Formats: sequence, structure tokens, C-alpha cells
Amino acid sequence: MHAMLTLAELTSDQELIRKLLFCATLLPLVSSIFTLFLGTKWLKKQTGQFAVAAMAMSFVCALYAAFKFTTGDVEPFTWAIPWIPIPGREAGYLYLGLFCDQLTVALMVMVTLISTLVHIYSIGYMEGDKRYERFFCYLSAFTFSMLGIVTANGLMQLFVFWELVGLTSYLLIGFWFEKKGPQQACKKAFVMNRVGDTGFLIGFGILFAQLGGKVLLPATDGGMFDAIAAELGGKAEIMANPPMWLTIAGIGLFFGAIGKSAQFPLHTWLPDAMEGPTPVSSIVHSATMVAAGVYLTARIFPILTPAAHLFVCIIGLITLVMAACMAMVMTDIKRVLAYSTLSQLGYMILGVGSGAYIFALFHLVTHAFFKCCLFQCSGSVINMAHHQQDMRYYGGLARKMPLTALAYGICTLTISGIGFGSWSFLSGFYSKDGIILGSYNYAHALGGWGNLFLWGPILVAYITPFYMARSFALTFLGKPRDQHLYDHVKEAPKTMVGPQLVLALFAIISVPWILPWEDMIEMSQQSLVANGVTWIPGLHELHEAHHGIAAPLLFGLAGLLMIGVGIWMYKDGFGKAEFLLKKAPGLKMLHTWALNKFYFDHLYDVFIVKMTKCFAGICSFIDKWGVDGLVNVAGIWTKGLAKFTGGFDNKVVDGLVNGAANATRAGGQALRTTQPGRIRVYVSLLFVGLIIALMFALTLVAN
Repeated sequence: MHAMLTLAELTSDQELIRKLLFCATLLPLVSSIFTLFLGTKWLKKQTGQFAVAAMAMSFVCALYAAFKFTTGDVEPFTWAIPWIPIPGREAGYLYLGLFCDQLTVALMVMVTLISTLVHIYSIGYMEGDKRYERFFCYLSAFTFSMLGIVTANGLMQLFVFWELVGLTSYLLIGFWFEKKGPQQACKKAFVMNRVGDTGFLIGFGILFAQLGGKVLLPATDGGMFDAIAAELGGKAEIMANPPMWLTIAGIGLFFGAIGKSAQFPLHTWLPDAMEGPTPVSSIVHSATMVAAGVYLTARIFPILTPAAHLFVCIIGLITLVMAACMAMVMTDIKRVLAYSTLSQLGYMILGVGSGAYIFALFHLVTHAFFKCCLFQCSGSVINMAHHQQDMRYYGGLARKMPLTALAYGICTLTISGIGFGSWSFLSGFYSKDGIILGSYNYAHALGGWGNLFLWGPILVAYITPFYMARSFALTFLGKPRDQHLYDHVKEAPKTMVGPQLVLALFAIISVPWILPWEDMIEMSQQSLVANGVTWIPGLHELHEAHHGIAAPLLFGLAGLLMIGVGIWMYKDGFGKAEFLLKKAPGLKMLHTWALNKFYFDHLYDVFIVKMTKCFAGICSFIDKWGVDGLVNVAGIWTKGLAKFTGGFDNKVVDGLVNGAANATRAGGQALRTTQPGRIRVYVSLLFVGLIIALMFALTLVAN
């Protein structure tokens, strides 16, 4: 039986951390249940305040747990209790519990902090909504689901919360279900994620088939999949060259991440998720749903084969470049940020695949802060602009919304990775350079076409500051392009501006010396080497290079230059950009393709949606005129036969029986006339009969 820590074996610090993490995880669930059952009409306003208080307490618990873990020299630990027995399997039970390491506590702090700020922001944003209390119920449940993924100590427990994230995201994206847009968006997100989850189940099924119940065991102290990786290391038939089944299993599990993190080719649902309320966009795109996919990819890191790593890198690279191109041309402010999220997620996935595991996780945390802030800023602008999302109608809003413009500007600099030489006060500079460093090592090791894994991230490092400066200039700089809209815009309420400024502050200060990234690097490398994961090109080079933390290729000043270009081109509207497109036909064609999202929605609509509907129509026709037709013909024939046999039985068989009965009845009636009951009649009949008899006798004698 796999060894695990019981309550008696936990140290005092580990036991305290366990309790704190349980409290941090369960408080959002309590909040969700409270707002669902007690959020009546007279408590409607209090539901938001209660949800904020519960999330704030959850954040305090997570923060204190992280403090104790990092300052108390606490070793990673797992704790589990038997849950459901599994007869005849090595595991014996499905286990329920938690796993705690540096990544767990870091993400717990990130998720709870961002969720708390989103809850506060939602009080102002959702004020007046007729389902105000239901929104906070869904939002708290969404947070609980993500925290369940972070603390899960086994693959099966992770999958349960994985599906809960999918369900709650469906409810939040489709919150305004009266509108057609949210209806379609939530169904699209749900279906796309089910496709990815099918791959997850296939990967899980392969591991279960090869390892049996061992795949259900709780995490070891080295990580959730370290025990599985160690077990696979001893399976010669699986690890044979090439390790086909392990590669398929790893890619299958990664497909779950492709769905959740909206990677190519399951990326089309994320921009459409903008149909939900802005608080939903801010938390989905930062700390919860899309983060879950990156988190899963990081956890399965030890069991990925070289081929699986290459597949992960290819998916990340395609998403990274494609989404950045689309972000450059969108005019809807929320869609610009949505495609920016896709691109940054591509950075993270590429970072994990190329071996820059720790920098990808670092970028996950920093991205959560500045992207949540950017979405909240966009929501403030949209709310104050009477729900106008098209940047063509904005302009000059910095004069009306200075605090929102300040927060948006800080996060624009952060996501752009602005720095000076090898130093920056913005966290995005370090995390992005770390990923580019990992891509450099990976591309250098592969050689040839593998250099695409270097030039792709470099290209996007220039594109990102350009499209972010474009969105900032179109929204906040220049002259108003719609005077009526401009005249009615004002700064957002304090409940909306406050969280934005806090998030902007964290986007600045969440640099490597604030979070325990050095320890995570060391632990990650030791864990990988212990489990034989040495096949990643550039892994050891990255391990040696992380102490310098800034990549050899410095993009800080170049990013500042691209911001200048973006502001110059768009601060007065689209005039310069339209002139450039007229002069460059090739650029115009690329612009058209990007504006139409590279026609992926059209392709899916034609080759999947319409073909599925066509196939369904054919099946319906066959069912109606084939299967049902045969049944109906058989029914008609049977009905006719029954009618014929019924008539034959009624007219012939019953006719004969009834005829005999009628004849007997008629004979009886005739005989009854001879029996009137009078004596004179009987005497008369006697004489008549006697006379007839005598006549008959005389006739016989005469003859």
C-alpha cells in the first residue's frame, strides 16, 4: 500500500497548514450555499457582502498557510483518507484529501486574492441585476471548484473538481441567458471543454489499463504524478522505444488542458465567453478556468515523453502567434483582451513544454493579476459608456476616468514586459524572459525547424506591446470620437476602481523575490531528475541559467519602442492604420484573415456543426422513412389483416353460429304455437292426428 501521512504523522506546522487550506477551500462553498438558500428578497443586498467576507477569510487562511509553509521550512506533504472502496484493485480505495507544496500555496493565495477582488468589483458592477444573489452563488462555487483542483491529491479527485469548474463556468458565461449571445457562448464553452475532457479520460484510461489501481493513489511528497512516473519507469513494455502508450496517455491528459486553457484547436470558445458579465471574464481569464489547464500541464510534466513535450510546444506556439495576430485587429475592447489571454496562455504552455516549467508557472501568477485588472478596467469603461464595447466610439477617456486609465496603463506595461537592460520593476519582464530563455534552449537543442520555438515567442514579444498600446490609445488617448458618449462617461464607483488599483499594484510587486520561485525551481529539478525525466532538451541549461533570470535577448526597451509605435498610430483613431492597409495589399489580406479569426469558426461551422446537423438530418430521415416507415407499413398491414379476420369472424364464423341459433329459435317459436295450453285444442289436434293416421293405414291396406 502506498505510504501517506495520517493526522498523527503530520508535524504541527503541517497540521496547521492542512486546516488552513481546508478552511480556505470550503469557505467559498459555504458562501455559495448561503447565497443560494438564504439570498431571499430581503437579504438580497447582503448576499454580496457575505460572499466578499467569506472570500476575504479564505484569502487570509491561504495567505497564512503560505506564510507558515515558506517561513517554517515545511516539507511538501500529502494527507488522505479512504473514500470509496475499489474491490480487486491495488489501490483498495479512492482517496480524498489534499496535497501541499510550493505551487499549491502560491496558487491558493493567487486564486483567493483575485477572487476576493472580483467579488468586491461585482458588488458595484452587478448592482441592480435581478439575479444579483444567484451571481454570487455561482461565482463562489466557481472559486471553490478551482481551489479543489489546486489542493487535489490525486487524479480522480482532480477530475471531479475539473468537471465542477466546467459546470460553474457554463452557468456564469450563460448568466444572462435571456440573450442569444450568452446562450450560444455557454453551450460552445461546454461542448469544447467536453471534447478536451474526452482526451483527459482517454489518457486516464490508458494509465489505468497499464498501472491498474496505482493510478488512483494519492500524491507523493514529490508531486501528484511522481509516483506514476516512478511506476512507469519500471514498466519496460510501456517505456520501450518509442513509448507509444505513455505518449498517447500524456497527450490525452494534455487535451483536457487544451480545452480548459482554450489552446488551438479548441480555442474558439474563450473570446465568445465575453458574452458573460465582465467579472466573469476577469476571473475566467486570470485565476480560475484557464489557469486550471496550465496547472494540469505542470502537474503532468513528470510523465510526458519527448514526443509529448514536442506536441505541447507545437500547440503552445500555434496558439501564441495566432492569438496575438487576432488581438492586433479587434475593435471590441474585451475581445482584444480575450485574444491577449489566449496568446499569453500559449506562452505558458510553450514554457512548460520547453522545460521552462517554473517560469511558465511564474507567468501564470503574474498574468492572473494584470489580466484580471485589465478586464476590470475594460468593464468599468463599458459600464460607464452605457455598455458600448467598440473602441471606435471611445477616445480621450483618460480625462474622465484617470484612475482606470492609470491601472490599465500599468498593466499594459507589465504584460508588455517593459524593462531596462536586465532589470525591471514589472513582473511580466522576468516571467516572459524566462519562457523565452527556455524556448531558446529547447530550439537550440532541436536545431533546424526547431528554431521556430524561439522566433515565435520573440515575434509575439514585439506584437504584445503593440496591440496593448493600441487598445490603450484608442480608449484613453486622443480626442473623443463619440461626443455624446464622452459627455456621459465618469469615473467608476469606488467598489470597482479599488480592486483595479490593488491588482495593478500586485502586477508591479509580484517579482521573483516576493514569491518562493527559487525553492520551486530546486524542488522541481530534483523531482524531475529523481523520476528520470532527463529527456527535455535544454533542461540542465535552463537550470543553470535561471540564476541570471533575465534572458540573453533583452526585450524591455524594444517593447517600449513598440508601445510608442502603437500609441502614435492609434491615438488619433484608425486613420494611419487604414492608410497603411491601403498601401500594403499583403498586410490587408492578413488583416482580413485575423479579423475573421482565421476562419476557424467558419470551418467548425461548415465541417462540424453543419455536417453534424446534416448527418442528424439523414439519420432523422432514415429513422422516419426507413425504420419508422417499415414499422408503419407493418402496422398498416397488420391493421388490415386484423380488420379482414375480424370481418370474417363476424360475418362467417359468427354468422354460422348465429344462423343455427336463429333456426333453432324459429323452430321453437313454431312448435310453441302448438302448445297454447287449451284442452279443446289438444282434443282437436288428437282427432286430426287420428284421422290422418287412419287415412295413412287405409292407404297402406289398399295398396
